[in-house]
Amino acid sequence: MVKPVPGGTKASELAGGADGEAPGSLLATAFYVRGALCALDASIVEEVVRLRRVTPVPHGPAYLLGVMNLRGKIVNIIDLGRKLELGPSQPDEESRVYIVRDHAELVGLLVDRAADVIELDAASLDPCPENVRGVEGRFVLGIGRSNGRLAALLDPAAVLAKAV
Repeated sequence: MVKPVPGGTKASELAGGADGEAPGSLLATAFYVRGALCALDASIVEEVVRLRRVTPVPHGPAYLLGVMNLRGKIVNIIDLGRKLELGPSQPDEESRVYIVRDHAELVGLLVDRAADVIELDAASLDPCPENVRGVEGRFVLGIGRSNGRLAALLDPAAVLAKAV
């Protein structure tokens, strides 16, 4: 079952634990964007696909790469590198599109490469440091640790917001 994208979710609100997870744990799907390890709550990701032919959208925002046909459904493709202000993605064989539901429509988030599904302790997420350059704090729910790695847990509501 796909859960709706949480609106304005704070890291402290994620500590409930879902079916099969320890209380306070969060399964997140991790990926790289311009060298930064980022993650999204796995429950909002419908699927991960290879980048297909994208049709540009005239006069769209700079982060909107275009639209893609996904089994008969038109999906907006957001260049996550541009949205997070890390620079434009350079699509290649490792690039992937994370398909998430934004209310009634599907949206694709273009990333440089997929990583693992990781388990984060939602209760111990650290806030995004004030002096972090690149991924702006408004897009980050918190910084989590998994197997000795740090990952920026992204706020889907902020990432999918129409206005930047």
